[in-house]
Amino acid sequence: MKISVSTLGLYPAKIENILDFVTGLKLDYLEIITEYPYKHVTYDDVSNYDLGISVHAPMSDINIASHIDKIRDASNAEMVSAFRKANELDANRVTVHPGSIPVMALKFTDKILEYNLESLKYLQSQAEEYGVMMCVENMPLLERLLYTNIEALYDLVDNELHSGITLDVGHAHNNGFSVDEMFMSDSIHHIHLSDNDGSYDMHDALGTHNIDFEGIFNILEKQRYDDICVIEVYSVNQIRKSVDYLKEINVL
Repeated sequence: MKISVSTLGLYPAKIENILDFVTGLKLDYLEIITEYPYKHVTYDDVSNYDLGISVHAPMSDINIASHIDKIRDASNAEMVSAFRKANELDANRVTVHPGSIPVMALKFTDKILEYNLESLKYLQSQAEEYGVMMCVENMPLLERLLYTNIEALYDLVDNELHSGITLDVGHAHNNGFSVDEMFMSDSIHHIHLSDNDGSYDMHDALGTHNIDFEGIFNILEKQRYDDICVIEVYSVNQIRKSVDYLKEINVL
């Protein structure tokens, strides 16, 4: 199984220290969130390490569904920049968040969904230009976020976008979806792993709450899943606990 670690739990360490840490864990993959201080990581920074790279597009202050044109355009430009960076780093998966409903747009959500779809279709075309796969992520259960419902996301991707999907199992669990329901699309080409008790998106270490990770990996084995699973937790300690847990259940 291709197990990766996100820079989320390692921020704000220097990239060389992160690369040393991940290789020290004997993992083969790293996901880089292309925000400061990792926005300007170069191929030279990572090329001396035998690590596969994936990219998570910026999340801060981003809304590709904004009804303010300049914000929507700037958000899309940041996504395209992430595709370009992925191409430079020889990474072929880029996770993108769908948009959110602005406070002043709650009375015209149909228009926001239209903007969101327009943006995602544009971004899909740009991802293809840069030779990477855009993987749209399902969101946690938070007010005004789009595509918290994985069934709606699967319908969007499979029937309109024809992109990839990043399945965040913690987000799906937070929204009440069972393990079997999480894997109802053939477009899942990237996975984020964290644990929670269902009440909110905790991003805790694997094996600390009630997500059935053994069931998840059994499904992935049956489906012959060959893409990356990323440990996406908030601290170095949680990364270590997650790696130990994956060893306990014979994933690593």
